[in-house]
Amino acid sequence: MNRPFRTLTAGLLVVAGLTGLARPAAADPIPTLPIVLQVPGHGNVPLHIVALAKAEVTRIYRDAGVNVVWIDAASSGGRSHPLQSPGTSDPGFVLVVLPAEMSDQLPVATEVLGVAIVTREHRGRTAYVFYSRVERVALTHLNTSHDAARRDLYSIVVLAHAMAHEIGHLLLPYGHSATGLMRADWNAKDLNLALDRRLNFTSEQAELIRGQLLAPIAR
Repeated sequence: MNRPFRTLTAGLLVVAGLTGLARPAAADPIPTLPIVLQVPGHGNVPLHIVALAKAEVTRIYRDAGVNVVWIDAASSGGRSHPLQSPGTSDPGFVLVVLPAEMSDQLPVATEVLGVAIVTREHRGRTAYVFYSRVERVALTHLNTSHDAARRDLYSIVVLAHAMAHEIGHLLLPYGHSATGLMRADWNAKDLNLALDRRLNFTSEQAELIRGQLLAPIAR
């Protein structure tokens, strides 16, 4: 049960720690993080789960002193294929929640929950989360009693933190942290912290994220 699973792969992809609230001082500007959310083939991804996960992602970034603005994918300019890299004219960052049949198109290990398109030299603007893997982790590591009434809650918690993690990779230096939200390998202890809303960005990470959003995005 405590065997770790991968939150993400690092090669295409992002560093950090565990937490405490990290809001900016009252005089500091509050940066905005625009995110275009896409859920292709959403028949296999419950949209009510995604909607509630968005609210938790907003809370995670708000605790880091960042205001998340969700943008309807239909108004973002659109692309012919959801796995295509975004053009420079696309607003904000793109977060794609993929169903199982599309997750299998990406060359990543089956235990990986998501990927962010970054390298050591370049921060990208697109991240992916694999919903079927999120659901499996929620059932395996949290819902050990298979309580149907709590199944949605556990999926929401894991999905939200995977989404926040992958977007974090687009904003933070390349790599992972030893502890916390930006760990490469979460375990049951980490997920229980997430349930308690204690799996967040560190103060240092929050400061880096705010600085990146307030400065021109490196391309």
